[in-house]
Amino acid sequence: MSIEPSGSPVETDRSTETRIPRPVAAALIGAIVIAAVVAMLRPAFLDPASASTAVAGPSHVGVITTDLAESNAAGRVGEKAPDFSWVTPDGPTTRLSALRGRPVVVNFWATWCVPCRTEMPLLDASAKETGVSFLEVDLEEDPQAIRAFFDGLQLRHLSPLLDSDGVIFRRWGVVSLPTTFFVDRDGIVRQVEIGPLTPERLRTDLAGLTPP
Repeated sequence: MSIEPSGSPVETDRSTETRIPRPVAAALIGAIVIAAVVAMLRPAFLDPASASTAVAGPSHVGVITTDLAESNAAGRVGEKAPDFSWVTPDGPTTRLSALRGRPVVVNFWATWCVPCRTEMPLLDASAKETGVSFLEVDLEEDPQAIRAFFDGLQLRHLSPLLDSDGVIFRRWGVVSLPTTFFVDRDGIVRQVEIGPLTPERLRTDLAGLTPP
């Protein structure tokens, strides 16, 4: 009902008012419910207990749980490598800084990255030959897909890690795949390589980490 300027009430036909069709309303409600469930479950990726469950079973892929980087750390030559922790396939939690005292290569990659596939066997052979720790940080993929990638290429000497939300990618400033960081015994980034490594380039960069 409405009031005309004269003050007389006028009946309004409410059947002409805008209404959301029932199927559309149901779809909207469903989307809201799904978004709420995802929002509740997403923090589990950052919880060590949940990450421990993620690596259990046949995947044998470590899951990064926490960004531990100090304010002065950065993925740049001459800077302290940003620290992070992960749950190992065996269950215990460890961190990058726990590897101090020996060189570490941190390689950022994804299964869909063709240049990554090209360089992986080279990295695996180098890890076997040199004993240097190679951490293979994957961007937001399924652990089973990572495991299938490693098994398909028979990679046995690299340590696959899952960055489930991309936090470590961003912390290290990775903008292209593959990107490889060479970290010395003191935890300092000594070289950054963007793109697939050649055998010669890899040997040179590793030599810079292990002086005679």
